[in-house]
Order: sequence, then structure tokens, then C-alpha cells
Amino acid sequence: MGRRHSWAYKEYTVYCTSLTQKGHKRTVTLMLHRTSISMSLLVLALAAPGLATAETKLIPVSFAGPAEVSDSASLPRELDAALLDIANTTRAQSGLAPLNFDTGLAAVAEAHARDMATSGYVGYADPSGASLFDKVRISDRSALIGSFGSSLAVLDAGATAAEIHGAIQSDAGNAENLRRGFTHAGMGTYESGGKVFVVQLYARIDGELAQPLPTRLTDATLIQPALFNDDMTTIGWSLSDEQGALLARGSGRRIHGAQGRTLEGFLDLDVAVGPDVYTLRGPYVQLN
Repeated sequence: MGRRHSWAYKEYTVYCTSLTQKGHKRTVTLMLHRTSISMSLLVLALAAPGLATAETKLIPVSFAGPAEVSDSASLPRELDAALLDIANTTRAQSGLAPLNFDTGLAAVAEAHARDMATSGYVGYADPSGASLFDKVRISDRSALIGSFGSSLAVLDAGATAAEIHGAIQSDAGNAENLRRGFTHAGMGTYESGGKVFVVQLYARIDGELAQPLPTRLTDATLIQPALFNDDMTTIGWSLSDEQGALLARGSGRRIHGAQGRTLEGFLDLDVAVGPDVYTLRGPYVQLN
């Protein structure tokens, strides 16, 4: 029997790092890595000046309300591009191939950064419970994703790409994202209320559907995947809900199994590489 590979999601860590320098305000940076955290955001505190210390420490973070959103809030796309450039420079130093810019990942990253700022929370899921990966699979109708990762940060407005990159990379979990076998990335930033909200999304895209799938599928829809690895062979499909519960499964590339019901969930493709079976994550669909 071959081995079946899937991607497990771990619990995520929230912490705040601070650096106090004489005569300057304290810059408080909130960083999260991996998934499934959502909280309300009131303020990222400023410290009183005057202490001659340069001490870095972990500070518990508590939030109790929305952040103020200024009328001048914006999406600085030049900053997004600079963050991707720096990420690829870091990968090159480790002998890794550059990440390709992906418009779908970038669109979700930008929208999530904006939503965090305007809705007053920081997290890998929005207040409705939709995760970043859920959002990617809802919006991208053709990508077949083998692995996914993300990093979040909130810094003082005006932070440069190098400062943002350094803050995110200071956390081992976030730094690992640039050493993994991802192929594509999309960065999103949103500046508001004296803060810049940063979302970085990474994916290993192993294929795409020949035609983007509509959200609503009829029974017996034929899937036509184009896999980027010639050694991959499609052997089956499955449909699971957002909690991962199996709704339907079949062999081959033709979707069926609704049997008069309406099923909605996320489409997965099982592909064989020699004796092993891997799962590629596809779009959200409704099967009638």
C-alpha cells in the first residue's frame, strides 16, 4: 500500500515583541504564524520615552475593540512588491528558487489586510470563521494546491519593506515559510489608523484545472486537471465541508454522488506519484 499524505494544521502562537529605546516611542509589533486565530483589536501600545534600554521581550496581548480607521487608509501595492522581492532574495541566499507572484493569493491577502483594519481584529480567520485558505479556495477557481502557509504582522505605519520583513522573519515559524517548497506567493498590506497590516500568503501550486470551475456543478461534471509534475496521475476526487468531514468521494475525474441532494464544500483531487497518494486542494463548489 502507498502512503497517503495530507497537510495537518497546528495550533498557532500569538505574541507581541517590543523594543524600547531612549527618547523614542516603543514600537510594538504583533506577529502571528500558521492559522486559526481571531481577536478584536483596540490598540498596539506606545511606551513612555526615557528608558535607556534595548530589551526585547514577549508581552501578552489583549484586545477589546476595533481599531480606528482613517479616511486616508490605502493599499500600498509598491510595498507588497518590495516584500516579495525581499522574500525572494532571502530564498536565493538559501539556494531556493524564487516565488512566483500569484494574483489570486495577492487579492486575498490584500482583502484580508483591509478587513482586519476596518473590522477591528487580527487573525488567520475572519470573524465569520472563514480562514485564509478557505478564502483562497473560494476565490481561485482553478488552482490545485499541494501546500499552503501564511504570515501576519501589524507594525507602525511607515514601516519599510525591510523592517516588515525583519520583524516577520524574527519568528522561527514565519521564517520557515521562506524555506518550504512553496512555488507562489501573494503579499497584501493596508495602512490605517497609524498602523500597517501585513498579510503574506504562500502556496505550492501543483496544477490547475483546464477551465475554471463554476461554483455550481451538475452531477457528472468532468474535471480536467493539468498537473505540473509529469509523474502525477489523477486517481480520484472528494468533497469535504469546512470542518473536513467527507461529503462525497469518487474515482476517476468525473464528479458524481449528489443523488438529488445539494452538497457544498471544498473539492480535493487525489493524485498518485509512484506508490504514494497525495491530496491537492481545489476550489469551493456546490454539487447539485
